[in-house]
Amino acid sequence: MARRAEVGRFDGDFGRQINTGISHLADRIGLSEIDCQILGFAALLELHRCLAKLSSLAFGELDALWVAKVTATTLGEEPSAVQASLSTRGILCRSGLLCVERKQRSRLHAMFSLMPSLAGALMAGAEEIDALLDRSTPKAPAAGLTLADYPHLRAEVSLARRLLAATRHPGTNLLFHGPPGTGKTQLARALADVLERPLYQVPNEDDDDGPVTGSNRLRSFRLAQNVLARQPRALILFDEVEDVFPDRLGVSLGNSELTKGWMNDTLESNPVPTIWVCNGLSGFDEAYLRRFSQVVEVGLPPQPVRERMIRAHTRSLPVSRAWCQRASRHPHLSPALLRQAVDTLSRAGYRQGGRVESTLETLLNASLGAMGEEILPKPGSADQLRFHLAYLNADHDLKTLVQGVKCDPRARLCLYGPPGTGKSAFGAHLAHHLRRPLLVRRASDLLNPYVGGTEQQLATMFREAETARAVLVLDEADSFLRDRREARASWELTQTNEFLTQLEAFDGLFVASTNLFDALDGAALRRFDLKIRFDYLRPEQSWRLFRETLRQAGGQLSKPEPWRTRLAAMDRLTPGDFAVQLRRNRLTAEPMTPVRLLHHLAAEMALKTDTPARAVGFMANL
Repeated sequence: MARRAEVGRFDGDFGRQINTGISHLADRIGLSEIDCQILGFAALLELHRCLAKLSSLAFGELDALWVAKVTATTLGEEPSAVQASLSTRGILCRSGLLCVERKQRSRLHAMFSLMPSLAGALMAGAEEIDALLDRSTPKAPAAGLTLADYPHLRAEVSLARRLLAATRHPGTNLLFHGPPGTGKTQLARALADVLERPLYQVPNEDDDDGPVTGSNRLRSFRLAQNVLARQPRALILFDEVEDVFPDRLGVSLGNSELTKGWMNDTLESNPVPTIWVCNGLSGFDEAYLRRFSQVVEVGLPPQPVRERMIRAHTRSLPVSRAWCQRASRHPHLSPALLRQAVDTLSRAGYRQGGRVESTLETLLNASLGAMGEEILPKPGSADQLRFHLAYLNADHDLKTLVQGVKCDPRARLCLYGPPGTGKSAFGAHLAHHLRRPLLVRRASDLLNPYVGGTEQQLATMFREAETARAVLVLDEADSFLRDRREARASWELTQTNEFLTQLEAFDGLFVASTNLFDALDGAALRRFDLKIRFDYLRPEQSWRLFRETLRQAGGQLSKPEPWRTRLAAMDRLTPGDFAVQLRRNRLTAEPMTPVRLLHHLAAEMALKTDTPARAVGFMANL
């Protein structure tokens, strides 16, 4: 310790180059005299290995307290002043220019962590310092979308505009989160464009085009806050912030531990309004979330918005309106995915209408498949049975029901009965008559193996339907509405409870279809306004469908009575059985005749038993 007390005092001169560089940096950021002295000392230790070795021999290993004392003695400053300058609240640390190791002892030069490339920039002069600051706070590119592309977020965007347009207030932070490709970054850029404010972004690559670690990106963000604090109209975009919030305990910053309290303080006091963007919130502690001025979930746009988006992106290509409408029915077709496919197609020089549509569909289906999503919906074909209410055998007047929901489209309907009786098709019929989008979900779309994942998917489903004012049809609803008294695991209860909570709050038209009505929870059934059974066809309905199927397939019916009599004996036919025959006819070279149609219908009916349909998804394992 005696050797540490015998340090000679420094005369304050770091050499002309470093002195000039530090002076310029101080003017740009607002460093005090003691901040400049400490920064110059740390730069000398990094630039001159002999000085670093000499300090190691003189002082050995130090802790953070002794670093402040040795630095103060070397520079001829008060230890308390040096300690304040080196604290996490000092501008050196707050700007990310210089950090001190606080968790373990080390050699003096290793206890200081300068911002990458800073020492060299100080030696090179003002021009290189400006270039370093510009690289740390680059201008964001112009937006590729406008606020008009976010009609489903009208209220959220309006509030965000008011917050960012208001007089600058410390701690203004907006968090945009949602699945990849939904336009979160574009929304941030569009807001800056409409407000006519310069938007700077935190870089995610270094000078060599390599990736930047989360800790260094956070240092760049802190530097940007200090550099841009003197520009009253500046905004900051911090994209892909998941690596900055890796867990709920804290984040590592350089060689120091950035505690939860430090991050909370940053969110409360940053001078430059910041838009943070991420794909998920799993790394965000609740304490962080409640400190954001506004949290906006930027989900996949509803179907009407998707259709308009598709038409806008494909305006320069010969793509039909029918194709755009069909593609828009895919719930996971994101703006980024579509934009990438259209750009690829344009670069490849495709111009012919048919080839453009098929190639665009191929590109999109390949990307959707790689992401684990279903491909785009197939176009309707001539082998589809035409829908008509007369084909449905329900225990409720469906025509009256259609008129009722047209007057007030708020209802919860439970449609139950054997497979193929037209339950889901009736839901689509309601959407058509209401001229509203149709949102269909199956249990397989919603069940998630992770804790809380299914509940989150259920909430998203109801929210998307409400935002799009869509008719929501849930197939296999029994997967979520089974009698809770028979539950064997806690997740079964939480899924059912979440479903019922969301259903209670849903202010639209909801249609649940199930083949397992007897297994449903009694409390769940009480939430439905109508429980409607869809049964097997009556004889006159079967006969009508028999004739319609023959007509669509090009078959002839010369003597109807024998066929009508034989058909009347088949008491367990459904519209789905007749639809199968049309598809079968397309796959075979055999012409459709009354004999063949009756034979195949009898075969379909023979496959049916009184055994309830097998459960799907997680329920299949119970």
